Amino acid sequence: MITGRIPEITIKFSDKPDLPTEGKKVTLEILGENNVTVKAEVNRKTLKKQVAKMDEYDEWVGALSGKIARITTLGVIELEGAGLQVFEKKKKEPKPTESTAA
Repeated sequence: MITGRIPEITIKFSDKPDLPTEGKKVTLEILGENNVTVKAEVNRKTLKKQVAKMDEYDEWVGALSGKIARITTLGVIELEGAGLQVFEKKKKEPKPTESTAA
């Protein structure tokens, strides 16, 4: 066995979270396609800024990352010191096809 540090994970998501109007901290809960749930508290102001970015971009992807604090008996992964970022998805340009001369 190799001894390491506290494990960290990053979860990508594409659904826009609800933005509460009150409270300093907001709990985000992300359910993955494999029924794994990740839960973390983030600052409401940070969430508000990132949701504004979601509205600016045509296509975006969000990333929630943090240290794994614990895994509950129900299998929910709880993060501590979580950060949230939103990135614009760039449209991929089609690759030019090579024409062969005969």
